[in-house]
Amino acid sequence: MFGQTELDRLQQHKQLLVLQSDANRLTLSADLQRLRSGEFWQNETGQIARRHPLLTAALAVGAGIVAFKVVRQPGALLGWLGGLSGAGSALLSAWKLFGPK
Repeated sequence: MFGQTELDRLQQHKQLLVLQSDANRLTLSADLQRLRSGEFWQNETGQIARRHPLLTAALAVGAGIVAFKVVRQPGALLGWLGGLSGAGSALLSAWKLFGPK
């Protein structure tokens, strides 16, 4: 069936794959630990805000408007979100129809 040299080569290949798997497992564990930290998300958010100041300002204005509406009329937000979900559904359908294939 297999000669001794072939079996040795397969054993070495198996050991290499096991070591690669262990290294990948450790890398994944380190990445998950990094993603779970609050510092990572604070730094990432700060970098995005610095790269896109106009988008950040627009989102802040939008959040302010929503907060104002919630304080003034708590039930109005649900109706507004319902309309927004309908528009989002239409936009998604249009994207699927006309977007890149």
